Amino acid sequence: MPYDPARHPASRSLGKEERLSREVLLDKLFSEGKSVSQNGFTLVYLECTLPTFYPAQAAFSVPKKYFKHATDRNRVKRLLREAYRHEKQALYMLLATAHKQLALMWIYKGKEVPAHAVVQKNVSELLVKLRARVIR
Repeated sequence: MPYDPARHPASRSLGKEERLSREVLLDKLFSEGKSVSQNGFTLVYLECTLPTFYPAQAAFSVPKKYFKHATDRNRVKRLLREAYRHEKQALYMLLATAHKQLALMWIYKGKEVPAHAVVQKNVSELLVKLRARVIR
């Protein structure tokens, strides 16, 4: 069943169906995916068929190499999820009209915990770059 914005109104949540968790898809994403980067933020994406009706599934990662404490890693991942959650609806609409599905992996490789405004700005700019690459 394809994603229908009329049936599934603009939800600000990030449910289980919208999270990328299948190991096969994650392996394929890292082996065949393309990426866009900006200011320590990297978005790896792959156009593929997903096991859900949502046009995109996302995962979030912060390497232990840069943040030794789990609380710091969790804080950055929480900020990334929050920023993506607020920006995803425009991406969903665009992908639904193009009849495409994307697997996304958000990675932060900065050296310190970023401010909320910085994360929000970089996530929205990376999504603009992604839209330009995927929808031609």
